[in-house]
Amino acid sequence: MKILKLFPALAVRNYRNFWLMQWIALIGFWLQLTTQQWLVYELTDSAFLLGLLSAMQFTPALLFSLFIGFWIDRHSKRKILAGTQLFYIIQAFCLALLLWTGHASYGWILLFAFLLGSIDAVDMPARLAFMPSLVGKPQLQSAMALNSANFNITRMFGPLLAAFLLTYIDYGSMFFLNALSLVPIFFTYLRMHVEEPAPAAEKKGAFTEIREGLLFARSHSVILCNLLSMAVVSGLIMNFGTYGPLFADRVLHRGIDGFGAILFAIGTGALAGGLISAVGSKGRSQKFLLSCAILCGALLLLVSRTSLFFPALALFAAVGFASILFLINCNTAIQRACPPLYLGRIMSLYSFVFLGSAPFGSLFVSTVIEMLGTQDGLLSIGLLEMLLLAFIGWRFSGSAGTQPE
Repeated sequence: MKILKLFPALAVRNYRNFWLMQWIALIGFWLQLTTQQWLVYELTDSAFLLGLLSAMQFTPALLFSLFIGFWIDRHSKRKILAGTQLFYIIQAFCLALLLWTGHASYGWILLFAFLLGSIDAVDMPARLAFMPSLVGKPQLQSAMALNSANFNITRMFGPLLAAFLLTYIDYGSMFFLNALSLVPIFFTYLRMHVEEPAPAAEKKGAFTEIREGLLFARSHSVILCNLLSMAVVSGLIMNFGTYGPLFADRVLHRGIDGFGAILFAIGTGALAGGLISAVGSKGRSQKFLLSCAILCGALLLLVSRTSLFFPALALFAAVGFASILFLINCNTAIQRACPPLYLGRIMSLYSFVFLGSAPFGSLFVSTVIEMLGTQDGLLSIGLLEMLLLAFIGWRFSGSAGTQPE
């Protein structure tokens, strides 16, 4: 079949089942995320408190990710992932119950954001470390790109669906729908049979294994360069939930419908970038990755200069396209450079950087916007991102080449 030649990861039955069930789970994810962000914006009307919500959700990655990595390397990643899905279901149901009983306060929502982030801190590195076992390294880039495709297709339609449903049902019901959407992927993990690498026979202390993982990352320029670049892009550009509602309301004057349209545009661009990445299997050069990352900042700079609805959406789509090209190839480069023995720890370090940079980025971006205004704030963020990545590119020039096959 032509589709299997284009997307070879889909030929793997376990991956195909996982990928199909992820569609349902991700629709629920975007329903909850959009609802939560808009609920907080309605309650507070504050850029800083919206940024604090994102910071609270990503803080657990800073606290736990490095310690989780060595534990992931010692246990079945499939069983860990089944457990995280169960906790996601419990979290979403409890949040729905909280809202149904009339306790919709900012403090409670912050607490549940922290709980959600704690689950993410386990789920993300375990899922990334599980992918090579699920599809094999030759199909890894195809799988990562297909994961990105369903993430971004649901990002296109999930927020629009959330905006539509919120005119008919309450906030609590939206969170309950997310809980229901996670049930199929939970059972998929339970029924899946995947051969995973045996853990190392020698058992070392947690701090020893964490130190070994950090030293390994530091000594490999491909891994270190991409981790630093990821920190900049994640912290400054990919905080769409922090500046998206503000731009939609204060610049475009479109409210939650405008926020949904922005996320739809970002998802459209990211889908295109993901599909392009899925078709190819060869590694990209480090210069290509850094160019995509710098382009994100340049596009955000252009976004800051427009207040017209459709040109803004076109630019947000371009941001989504450039950011996902960088993200997929960055992730693939790190995984290909990492042996199985270190995969859990390096993917936890990846999660530590990707998720852990978000709290600082959210607070920094929201503070800059509070001080300078939405448009001038985004202009400053775009310029800063480009300067930081240019420095990283200069620092690692000549030391990180093409990804290994």
